[in-house]
Amino acid sequence: MLRIAFYARYSCDKQSPTSIDDQIRRCQDLALRHGLTTENVLVFAEDALSASGKDDTKRKEFQRLLAAWENNQFDVLLVDEWSRLTREGIEHAKMIKRLEDNRRIRLITGNGLDTNLPNWQLIAGLFGMVGQQSTRDTQFRVVRGMVGQLERGYMIGSPPFGYDIKITHDDAGRAIGTLWVVNDGLAKIVREIYERREQGQSMHQIARWLNLENIPTSRQSRKNGGGYWRPARIRGLMMNPIYRGEFEWHGSNTYQARAKTKGLDIKIDVYPRPALRLVSDETWSRCNTRSGISRSGYGGGKQALAGLVTCGYCDGVLAISGSKRVPSLFCPRCSIAKMADDQTDGLTVSVATVGAEYLLQETLHYFLTPAFVSAFRESLRRRLSGDTRPEIEETETELARLRHKQERLSRMLANGDDDDSVLTDRYGESRNAVRSAEERLSKLNAGSVKVDVDAIEAQLNGDPAEMLECVFNDTEVAPEYLRALPFVSCMDCRVSASTIFAKKRQLRPFRS
Repeated sequence: MLRIAFYARYSCDKQSPTSIDDQIRRCQDLALRHGLTTENVLVFAEDALSASGKDDTKRKEFQRLLAAWENNQFDVLLVDEWSRLTREGIEHAKMIKRLEDNRRIRLITGNGLDTNLPNWQLIAGLFGMVGQQSTRDTQFRVVRGMVGQLERGYMIGSPPFGYDIKITHDDAGRAIGTLWVVNDGLAKIVREIYERREQGQSMHQIARWLNLENIPTSRQSRKNGGGYWRPARIRGLMMNPIYRGEFEWHGSNTYQARAKTKGLDIKIDVYPRPALRLVSDETWSRCNTRSGISRSGYGGGKQALAGLVTCGYCDGVLAISGSKRVPSLFCPRCSIAKMADDQTDGLTVSVATVGAEYLLQETLHYFLTPAFVSAFRESLRRRLSGDTRPEIEETETELARLRHKQERLSRMLANGDDDDSVLTDRYGESRNAVRSAEERLSKLNAGSVKVDVDAIEAQLNGDPAEMLECVFNDTEVAPEYLRALPFVSCMDCRVSASTIFAKKRQLRPFRS
């Protein structure tokens, strides 16, 4: 008596679970037509899994089938159709080779394949080509449908943190699309995340705050005990353009990295969703530009200068020693180069942070000459009058610099550094910075940039030198707030520090 095995599978959770029963019933009919008994049949069935190749390791029943095949636990395998086994080209070829290498196993499918017939390989090859083309057609239709929904104003996929999903129906009660709607409670948390980052807190500090408040994440981890906030998750949240009211098709770093390995040219399409905006463009841009707030969003430290000062020799970020009594700035890159490669040209001395802060204050006082302050106030008056030509020129220069940086990072990724997560994050941040600069330049040229009259008048009436003394001599100012000074105002003096501290990040006082 020949031993019989059935294999059944359906692709996704959109299909009916009864598909498995229908396939098994067809296999039973197929067995009877070929005079095979259906007693003690081995049945391998799995649902909601694709046979495109990438899910083969997840197909546990398919792996059980192959193991039973190797152990000669059946003689005849019956399948509703060839595509139930595989649709992917390489796996298709492996299946044919497996059948050729073990002719004791007979495969019969409901759509006409029987390995006992001559030239069965030709029929299997045709089925394989049809299955692969069917997969491509399905992918095309899915993409076409998703883009169509976006064009019609609907959304696709699961909503990120801060939003709920709402299914819309037509007059007949049929689902026609999904929308994301703002969850007021979660939206308040999102805004506070941006606010904390804008005030200088690191992603570690924000994640710790969320976990201590027992705020659940939008997506739980697949592993037990892993559904908590991580710094990387905070970073991903803040980089999502939906929080400034835009949905990007093909805009994720993961998709772009995958497309780059395939040599595909990606065009990012932006779909405005103003009803979903939670933060302003300025806040979103500041929190996603690496040159803003602090160099590293993942650190922070207890020192105001942490991550802000660069080495004049190698351009590396200076680290701060762990000494509590006399903390000092030093260049780890130059120090390692000296110890490991006997390089002596780098910066191998340390400088006390109190000396660096004193030098910084003196340098800023040097910039705050009467001519500088007068020019600064004149630029503010031009903004009040609507003259944005100097700002346009400045933005054009900055945009050119950002594009050059993005191109350099793109070349580094193309040269084989795909697995460097830090480099990938840097590229994503650079791309966001370019987009923000392009948008700002477009608004400036269109004359649509909003002017905060109250803030500008407060700056015109304030004394930058007095504000400088207030900030550096206030012992209650937390380090993260001091690092974020280029984007906040001194509450006592009501004067913005944006222009005064712009030079702070460019200082290289420790050139060897």
